[in-house]
Amino acid sequence: MNKSDENDARGLAELVRVGWYREVKVKSAASQAARSMLVARSRPVEIRRDLENQTRSMLKEYGLQFSRSIGSQFRRKVWELVADGHPLRPLVQALLSVHEQVCCEQEKLDRQVRHLAREDETTRRLMTVPGIGVVTALTFRHTIDDPSRLRSAANVGAYLGLTPRRKQSGETDINSRVSGWGDRLLRTYLYEAASVLLHRTKK
Repeated sequence: MNKSDENDARGLAELVRVGWYREVKVKSAASQAARSMLVARSRPVEIRRDLENQTRSMLKEYGLQFSRSIGSQFRRKVWELVADGHPLRPLVQALLSVHEQVCCEQEKLDRQVRHLAREDETTRRLMTVPGIGVVTALTFRHTIDDPSRLRSAANVGAYLGLTPRRKQSGETDINSRVSGWGDRLLRTYLYEAASVLLHRTKK
């Protein structure tokens, strides 16, 4: 059979007729909107972190170091170290100006995220789990969206790419590291939540 749009359409219709297809679930409009907000928020967080790391690296070359801090506290500590006349001051001033603007925009998105979390009962219930915060709970809630489409809890791990890859050939059966085929944003937040649970949570 020659490949053409008409023949492709006929082949697809035949697959539907005999049932050899899997239905693709479409996320709800609310979940798509929430996911867009969460993805948008992740970008200024990444930019803020990069700016802080770059500033720290520049100061470290001059023997200037300080304890962990973020946001306005970070800017205040940097200004305390870089006095008038310091060769890094003009460069640091440019970076901190961008840093302040990024932090301002991130805070606006954070307020929207917190408001959305307060409005959703499922998200509030997820936040009762030790190590799970607002962002992780909301991301999990709107990535899964409709739990009924996953037949068991084990399928959730596979859906998020947290199951190991398997290489099978003859008598060889090798389990390697996780596939990473699922949602990267949620997988990142779950790793962070697991780290908090293991190292910081007292409960």
